Amino acid sequence: MNWVYDAQKAINYIENKLLESITVDDVASHIHSSADYFQRVFNIVTGLSISEYIRNRRLTLAGDEIVNTQSKVIDVALKYGYDSPDSFTKAFTRFHGMTPTAAKTTDTQLEHYYPLSIKVFIKGGFGMSRRIIHNIPVIDNYGNEVNYIINLLEATFNATGKETDKAELAAYSGMSNRFCWTDGEWVHGNEAMGSINETPFEAEVRLLKAIGWAAKYITVHRDKDGSPLNTDDEQIRQDFVAAIDKGYPVLYLNTETHMYNIVIGYEGNGHKIICKNHVPTLAVHIDSETVLLADWEKTITEYILLKEKVELAPERGRVLDLFKLIVSFARRTDEINGKKVGFAAWESYLHMLEHDDFSALSLDELGMPNGRMCIYCDGLCQIYGRKEALPYYRALAEKFPEWREELEAAVAALDACADYGGFLWSQGFTIDENGYEKFRDPAARKILADEGRRAMQKDMDAIGQFEEILAKENYNK
Repeated sequence: MNWVYDAQKAINYIENKLLESITVDDVASHIHSSADYFQRVFNIVTGLSISEYIRNRRLTLAGDEIVNTQSKVIDVALKYGYDSPDSFTKAFTRFHGMTPTAAKTTDTQLEHYYPLSIKVFIKGGFGMSRRIIHNIPVIDNYGNEVNYIINLLEATFNATGKETDKAELAAYSGMSNRFCWTDGEWVHGNEAMGSINETPFEAEVRLLKAIGWAAKYITVHRDKDGSPLNTDDEQIRQDFVAAIDKGYPVLYLNTETHMYNIVIGYEGNGHKIICKNHVPTLAVHIDSETVLLADWEKTITEYILLKEKVELAPERGRVLDLFKLIVSFARRTDEINGKKVGFAAWESYLHMLEHDDFSALSLDELGMPNGRMCIYCDGLCQIYGRKEALPYYRALAEKFPEWREELEAAVAALDACADYGGFLWSQGFTIDENGYEKFRDPAARKILADEGRRAMQKDMDAIGQFEEILAKENYNK
């Protein structure tokens, strides 16, 4: 039972250090363990990452101080490890459901996450009865939206007890072989899964079919006041509760980000849900947050209910269907949902990067989190995502030796193409005023665009190899 002792020892250490700068490495070192190993142990025991536990406890204490003292918000923010009132307010609002200022002037009870006490059972945490799927792995987020979605999908399916290969998910979800761009506009959302669906849930249906899942897909249609037209709040709650009771997380989209998150539990009869939520961030690495949401039904736009595993079609046919789809998207010249795809998207992306006039834009309009440079990075996330499926393509070369030559050439080309996703940083385009000023410079952006054209050629080379396989198989169905 050493893991029980170690987890409790770590929690005691955290509780004593909540007002200090503390890292996962610090906690692991205190119990003489490696950080990676203890992260896994802590997550299995508590259902949280170490950073989530620290955040929950700090925000609980911060809430108590906001409500019960005359402390200023900025002072509380700094005390509990936030470098600005804005970042503190965002975290506080996600956790408590209201801003710090509102908390000072309302009688509504704030959320409270109690210190965990680990024996052979766990007590503490949020103060209500709950049901939760505990075997959700930590969902890594390294600031790349495409990578985050793939990690989230892996966590969702593996939580059901049916282990799924991440590289295979990357391939069949389409996230590792896509490129789409809104021609003539610098807007977010191009990298979101489903952004180029021509029919409802097209990419999601294709993915689940390819990995052998039956599912139910729901779009919540609403009137001008936001009330659901084709369902109601009680039915939505029943759907989510029934899925969690079966041990199946629920994939859902909301009105705020249109990025997938997963519901992993509920309280009461589903009036509150427990989610692994995407956290928009400029940090190099931050895990998804586990949050408790009330009135969540009001923001749901779409959700997917896993039903059961079904028999897979033979892999050879599934792979050829995948290659055909990849090629067809790469070669399309029309727009999908107002977005160019494939090589047409590359051309638009690189032309805008090189030729748009940024001279009159402020640093805020150029920089993070919503400026031109950030939106350009959304495209880089898609390009770098090509690396995610490479292990699957390599495995296919072993299973189907008759395709080995083409697949090895495709892997090499895609790997080189994906490297463009990090080229920005290698050229000193830092996330600060100096980086933004450099991005304003047409000569500096031309260097980026020229390197992008070399990357695009590598993408074209890979598509050519997939076409060679399809031609070899005479696969035209």
